Amino acid sequence: MKQDRSEAVSAEDAAAFERDGVVCLRNVLKPDEVEHLRLAVSKQMEQLGVSATGYDFEALAQQVWDTSEPVEVGAANRFDMQAMKELVLSDPDSRPLLEEGEASKKGLFFYDVAAWRWDPGVRQVAFDSALPGIAAELLGANNLNFWEDTTFVKAPHTRQKTAFHQDLAYFQIEGEQCVIVWIPLDAANDGSGVMQYIRGSHRWGETFAPNAFVSRTSFPSSPHPKCPDIEGNLAAYDIVSFQVKPGDVIIHHVMTVHGAGGNRSDLWRRAMSFRYCGDDVRYFDRPGALKQAGGAAGLRDGDRLFSKDYPVVWPKPWPGFRLSPVYDARQIGWDLERARYT
Repeated sequence: MKQDRSEAVSAEDAAAFERDGVVCLRNVLKPDEVEHLRLAVSKQMEQLGVSATGYDFEALAQQVWDTSEPVEVGAANRFDMQAMKELVLSDPDSRPLLEEGEASKKGLFFYDVAAWRWDPGVRQVAFDSALPGIAAELLGANNLNFWEDTTFVKAPHTRQKTAFHQDLAYFQIEGEQCVIVWIPLDAANDGSGVMQYIRGSHRWGETFAPNAFVSRTSFPSSPHPKCPDIEGNLAAYDIVSFQVKPGDVIIHHVMTVHGAGGNRSDLWRRAMSFRYCGDDVRYFDRPGALKQAGGAAGLRDGDRLFSKDYPVVWPKPWPGFRLSPVYDARQIGWDLERARYT
């Protein structure tokens, strides 16, 4: 039975999400919850070069477009970046997606995933904050599974944009009851690279192939068409963005097309995103989707996401119940001392 309605979601918020495919909610997270995520991001960034999942997309973009420069990603092995470079260079429509600025200024576009698997603070926010109830309310879902978290950091003067894309084809799921919660850990606006969304694009009725983020080039293993050239035709689309501060969240539907500019400011733009899936979502080993870091153990196409890898975070068994303190990370095959999969 559906639990009480989230007080953080007004009727106007729900209508905006239904109409636009995106809504910004203010003062949702508490200061200590934001700090939990900041600490986890700091730990991730300290492991850049030795982590299996952390990347600097700014450096990668430079390596992609410089044919004389080899691809160097340290210990990261989630993607075949040399193959991605060859793919982008073979695409006649590909081009660098950079803000105007001084080429000599070196930025950082940091990416990592799955902090929830080793960091109890991230689990606390993902499982026990107001977010699961809000996501369930917006989706009209009776049950909600946590899918994954992703970290995106753009340092000051990072010219690299994030190509417009749609999330569904990146995920090994099918169904439409899925939202992405974008959580700013610093104040963000258009100048520092806050997310940009195409209003109503969740109703286009089209699934677009994943792209490489630093280019519009789509993954050839995906059966879906390439996302339209939005960067080259911004005036043709109804694009909305939100000026946000820590504690605010932006929530978009899995079908909503979105991207981001570079960080032209003198300030950091740190953010983490959570993904939640509702009742109609099923596991689907989608061609072209990104393989998760350690996820989907034992699931087959068509299965509900009832798995140790996708905890049920809504409804709570009773009011005030907290899942994160009783969730044992060792059960998902994570070695907490070495912070890597066993």
